[in-house]
Amino acid sequence: MKRHLLWTYDRGSFQWDILCLLILAFLFIIPRDTFHDVPDFMKVSDTGLRETNKDGNTIFTVKLDSPRFLDTDETRTTARGMLEHSRGVKTADTSKIYAIRDWTGRLIGYAIWKEN
Repeated sequence: MKRHLLWTYDRGSFQWDILCLLILAFLFIIPRDTFHDVPDFMKVSDTGLRETNKDGNTIFTVKLDSPRFLDTDETRTTARGMLEHSRGVKTADTSKIYAIRDWTGRLIGYAIWKEN
């Protein structure tokens, strides 16, 4: 039993190969959402705009109309405009803006911090 718990098997042995296969199976079979490792402010809602409070800061999550591949000044301006149009938050009041990407790497929205 001690040998199984401490895993004292040599590399290249049958037991070592089984362990490597189990680790790979765990990595590739477990769904991505199992661990919920994405912060709430980086989750895009279906409504297009969401407000989250974290550590006393207000964070707005803005969903873009269509996914894009590049994070440009134009897309950031579009997201700020959507925020200003729907919530009345002035662009000058925002301090940080982070791109939100989906699992394929496409840009789907922005998380915009409002200065308090």
